[in-house]
Formats: sequence, structure tokens, C-alpha cells
Amino acid sequence: MKKSTRRNFIKTVSVVGLSIPLLSPEKVFGQFLDLFAFESPFMKVIMQKDCPQLTSLWVDSLGKNKTADNPLLSDDKINAKYKSKISSKSISYWTENQEINSLPAWKFIFSEKSIQVISEKNDISEPFNVTVNQELNHATVLGIMKERNKVSLPCLIHLPDMGTFRVTSNVPEVELLIDARRISTEVKNDEEHSFVSISFPAASNEHPRIIYQLEIVSIYPDIAGINNNPLYDGFRRNFINIFQVNPRLRVLANNSSSDPCAFTLYMSAQLAQYTPPLSDGLIAMDLVKMTLDRYISGMKAYGLVGYTDNYEGADTVSWKSKYDSLDSHPSLLMAACYYINSAKDNKWQNENVSSLIDWADIIIKKDIDGDGLIEYPLSGNYGSWNGKQRPANWWDTIGFAHKDAYSNALAYRALNLFGDILKNAGKPDGQKYLDQAAKLKSVYFSTFYNPESGVLAGWKSMDGQLHDYYFTFVNSIAISYGLISAEQGNQVMDNLLSKMEAVGFTDFSLGMPGNLIPIKKGDYTVPDHRWGGPTQEDGTDGFQIYENGGATACYTYFTVDALQKLKRNSDLKKIFPPILKSVKEGNFNGKCENRMSKDWKTWKGECWGYEGFLCDGYMVLLACLGEK
Repeated sequence: MKKSTRRNFIKTVSVVGLSIPLLSPEKVFGQFLDLFAFESPFMKVIMQKDCPQLTSLWVDSLGKNKTADNPLLSDDKINAKYKSKISSKSISYWTENQEINSLPAWKFIFSEKSIQVISEKNDISEPFNVTVNQELNHATVLGIMKERNKVSLPCLIHLPDMGTFRVTSNVPEVELLIDARRISTEVKNDEEHSFVSISFPAASNEHPRIIYQLEIVSIYPDIAGINNNPLYDGFRRNFINIFQVNPRLRVLANNSSSDPCAFTLYMSAQLAQYTPPLSDGLIAMDLVKMTLDRYISGMKAYGLVGYTDNYEGADTVSWKSKYDSLDSHPSLLMAACYYINSAKDNKWQNENVSSLIDWADIIIKKDIDGDGLIEYPLSGNYGSWNGKQRPANWWDTIGFAHKDAYSNALAYRALNLFGDILKNAGKPDGQKYLDQAAKLKSVYFSTFYNPESGVLAGWKSMDGQLHDYYFTFVNSIAISYGLISAEQGNQVMDNLLSKMEAVGFTDFSLGMPGNLIPIKKGDYTVPDHRWGGPTQEDGTDGFQIYENGGATACYTYFTVDALQKLKRNSDLKKIFPPILKSVKEGNFNGKCENRMSKDWKTWKGECWGYEGFLCDGYMVLLACLGEK
């Protein structure tokens, strides 16, 4: 990755982890006489007295006084000098040349659940900046971005595992300036950090008085009985964790400074269907639509040919394959269908139906041999990987190729959803896609079922071999999407859970492994041990590292959903509550002492992740709503 361009711009604030009572700043801090403090059960704030800047910020949307490391970075590019006046609940700033009895350049008024930020036209007009250190919190700004790095109001500032601010203004046309950058994990310079920056424009001749209202909110579907159940605190704080917008690309991404992935958009769209309004005039599906519009206009992403390092000036990592991933177009089409079915946006549907038909036809054309299943052009044969190719799907270090069970499950879902939409719109082409989906289903179980293990294999290679590593997500998604019968589903789930017990995976607070036995060397696409690449033929020396059997929240949703659909409540009670408890405790977010992140762990809890925050895992929160 490229290093941050703000090398001398931002540095970590020194006041970390303080708990401040509601007293005068002089009594609170003693030696910190240059600071202002405010506290309520929903937030704790420290501001500098010599300039309008937040020094520290803690937020708890649930009002339970939950604290964490202060995530803010300081801004060394404030040029003006200020003087201030404080009360117990407000602080006002005047520039050096302003009279103290004039209107302040900036005024901050605090209440239990809100911050009012008032900017009056002045001689300096510097913005109010907030910069978050992504190593401490993967903040994101959720709103409509018509231009790069600019977000319209209303919007949300969401800090995972902490809380959410809803931002509105008395001047509707004002836009916040947003940026997000990530640096290489190998960089050890303490002055460099991955960050998300938010800039509130100052009043101007055009807008001589701007009032920003930052209201603390908690956005989640209402479920009877959960508000007094601490197990669901993570659900309530983090239901919208899956939504992270990259402001340089203006699309939903892994996180604000990371790659957008075409093959995960369906996850965000599926959860967006059940997300309450983010604000008046803003819903989660607006973020999906904004992202779909970018893809329809030709934007590339990880999983699509043409996506490169530093794509459009963002900190991206290229898709190193001659082929689009097999799950990308099914994901995009599913997301579009979820949007259409949820938003009832007939105008958007009519304007873009030809592009959606193109995506659906791309899926069908990937059925190269005409048997109903789509195929990836690489063979997937054992030993065919050279460390430079990307396999067929999201699991990009495992040799999924040719007939890929996971991608075919997505294709089945996408074609059914789209076929129904076209039929309901009176379009004759709808039946074509429904027929293709039915054909795919007719051969799915017989193609991927392995009688030796009693579960579905991950892929069938060109040489006719099944590659079966007890993939939890493959078997679960087949049940979740109805590709196999309830009888078949119970059969494979019996064998899958029996194998899980036999190999000793019992700690579901870690999430779940994607596979229960080691991926052999010839079926792993990368040789690097850091990514689970084995040197031994049986794969055991790479096992439990990253995608080679590492535990993660990602894709746990499908196992939970499959258990719900099969009415296996006793199994559900063993698996789901520990995952919810980990979401509550922030166990899938941030880094460990070894500088690797918590999104992937060994079965003993050693960290092997790299994103720091991987939003895909939070799809599991959808399972709190029951069968979906």
C-alpha cells in the first residue's frame, strides 16, 4: 500500500483513556488547563481551549458509559490563533482579531445525546476537522456522495463498537469533506496512521451562519425484548457495521480506506432491506444504489478484470486474474434485485434493466458446457496453482475453480430473483433466467455431494475430482438458498457438525472456520505462510492461518441461517450466542499485539487478519431477525 500523504499532518493525541467527571476543566485536569471537558452516559468529549479541535472522543449509542481507546488524531494544520470562553456545556472560539463580544467563529454546545456546532462568518473561515486513527477505530461516513470526497447532508458518522452521529444542518446544500487512507502494515513510523478525516466547512459569504447538529443515534431493527438483554448490545450498536463507504471511490467497500469488492455487495444489500431509515431522506438502500450506479457506469472493483493498484487514486490492491471472479456478477445482480424489491424504484429499474440483463446474461454464458452450472475458466486441478492466479470467488487463497459450489449458489439466487422481477414487470425474458436457475438446481447436489464425507465439496475440477475440505459456508449457503432439500440439508449438517466436534472446534466466540480440515498444498493458491500457505503436502503447517481454516465472523451468517431454516434450535444455541457476545465485545474489530487483526484467528485466538475491520462478518447480525 502507499503511505499516507498526511505524514506530518496528523499524529496521535496524547490524552487517551481518561474518564472525565462533569466538573470545571481546571478542577478536572489540574495541569491540563488548556482543555475543556464534557461527559454524559452517551459521550465523553475533550476539546482544546486554544483552537476548535476535539482532543478526545468516546461515544456509546446505548448510553451505557462504554469507553474505549480515544481514536482521534490531532490536526497540525490549524493556522489561526483562537481565544475561547467556556461554560459547563459549551465552548466558544473567536479568532485572534475578533472582539470577544462579537459572534464567535465556532461554538460547540453539548447535551446528553448531541453536539451542536455553530459557525459564524469570520476573518479566517477555517473548517472544523475531525480525524480518526483507523488503527483504533474504523470510522466511516455514510451518505450520498455525488462527488469524490464530498458527502451530502444528512449523513451518519459511524464508529464501530462505539456509536453513531446523525449529522444534519440548517443549510441543506452544505457538504462535508471526507477522506480515508490506509498505509502498509509494515510501516512502523509512529507519525503515520491509516485515517478517516471529516471536515465541516466554516461559514462564508454565501452561508454566513451554519449550524451542524450531531445527534447520537442507534440504528437497528426493532426486535421485541432485546433492549434489556445485554447479549444484543453489539447488535444494537453495530447493526450498520456492514456499511462502510470509500470516499475516494464513492462506493461500499471492505472499510472506508479499503477495497470495494463486487462479490460482497449482495451482503450489504441483503441487510439494507431490514435497516431502519438512517435519517429523513436517507436509507441504507441509497448507499447500495449509489454503489450500483458506479458499477453500471463501468467502475471496476476487486473481483473484476481491470481493477488495479491505486485505482482512481484510492489505496487499492489489484485483481490479479485474467477473468472476473465467478461470484462477482451474481453478487451485483442480487444487490440490484434487493434494491428493486425493497425500494420499489420503478424509475431506476426501467432506466437500468438493460445493464441488469447484461449481468444476467454474463452469468448464463459462464455455463460453458451447458449442464446448468457456471464454470470458472481455470481448471482447479490439484497442483495447478502457481501463486500468481486468483481463484473463482471471495475465498481468494483457496483453489476454487471450474465448477465452484459457492458461486453457483449465488448464481442460482441471482437468476431466480431477477427472473421474478422481470416476470412481475411483464417481461418475457424472465422465464429464461428462472429456467436456467432450475437447471442449475437440478444438478447441484449430484455434482457436489461427496458420499465419502457426507457433505458438499467446494469445487469440482476439470479432471473430475471433488475438492472437499468440509467447507462450512458451502454447505450452509446451499441450505440457506434452498438448493438442497431439508432432508439433504439435515444430512450434510449432521456430518458437518459431527466433523466439527471431531476436529475439536468448539469456541464459537471466534466465529467459525471456513473449512474444518487443512487445505492441501496443491489446492492452496499462495505459498506464503503468512496467508496460510503450507509447505507440507497435507497442508497442516498452514492450517488455522487466515483462510486455511482460520476462524472468522465472515460467512457465519449462512450457518446460523441454515440452522434456523432446519429448526435445529439446540445447535443454534451452541453457535449463535457466543458470536453475538463477541460482536458486543468488539472481538472482530481492531488489531492484536502481533499487529495482525482480529478478523481472522487460529482456533486458540491468535490473530492472522490484515484488514483491521472486515465488514462482511457483520452480516451475521441479520440472523437476529430469524429466517431471511
